[in-house]
Amino acid sequence: MKLHILVIDDHAVIRDLLADILARQGHEVDRAENGMEGLTMAYRRQYDIIISDVDMPVMNGIEFYKRLIKTMPFMRQRILFITGNKDGATDAFLQEMGVRRLSKPFTTVDLLEAVQRIDILHVSD
Repeated sequence: MKLHILVIDDHAVIRDLLADILARQGHEVDRAENGMEGLTMAYRRQYDIIISDVDMPVMNGIEFYKRLIKTMPFMRQRILFITGNKDGATDAFLQEMGVRRLSKPFTTVDLLEAVQRIDILHVSD
């Protein structure tokens, strides 16, 4: 099934690589370079899944998540964080919120399986 996915990452190479992988699977992918840009895009268009880095300038992934969920609570389980961050506070927040995550480095298979799991959970939404 074709999904509409938003990829948010401040590193253009990673953002483009993720978008290319997902597009090759037939998904429609939009890109944002930080949480603020991603938030603006999410308010304009509903996404099936949002994949976001945690550590970004302007607005980080955690702040993006908090702001998005305030106005769009149905997106709570449709977000996948990708992070290499080993910060205890970040881990604690992600666990407390029940947010899905992929730890860097991860494989293409890891990414596609995570997207599929989120999609399967929300087919009936």
